[in-house]
Amino acid sequence: MSLITTKFPVIAAFMLSCAFVSFYFYFISMNHAFGVEEGEQAPDLNLPQLQLEGEVSLADFKGSIVYLDFWASWCPPCLVSMPIMNEMRNRLQSEGMAFEVIAVNVDSDPEDGIDFLLDKPVDFIVLADPEGISPADFAVRGMPTSFLLDTQGNVIMHHEGFKRSDGEMIEQAIRELSQKL
Repeated sequence: MSLITTKFPVIAAFMLSCAFVSFYFYFISMNHAFGVEEGEQAPDLNLPQLQLEGEVSLADFKGSIVYLDFWASWCPPCLVSMPIMNEMRNRLQSEGMAFEVIAVNVDSDPEDGIDFLLDKPVDFIVLADPEGISPADFAVRGMPTSFLLDTQGNVIMHHEGFKRSDGEMIEQAIRELSQKL
């Protein structure tokens, strides 16, 4: 049996699941107008932590700059972004900035997100939303999607996708926001 015939069902299943998730988020976003616009108050979210006990609310972080990141274990750019966001968070906090990264995992099976974090551990807060309620509230259309929030919870920046060079741009935006406050 050739490699193609043994791997084809696995590859086809993966591609179909990616297509399903993409269409799911697309249709959710179509039902939520344009989502959260820059300058608007971010919707609150109250979700369980992925690896720890207890729930976390976005409202708990009023007074801090928040980088809110929606991600999934099957997302290749998330493999790049998570370590970069972790390093950035630790660096900015060590400088005394009131800043936090909050990541929302949207995998339908939270165990997939937990497995991801075993390979790519992070120090920031990771929440679980397997039902996809919060991505719908924010009209997330793809992974990763992030929102930079000021100390009052207003959306300052919206960013979709991630490549290595995005980390510098995001950190610069956070530093500029911090200087304005």
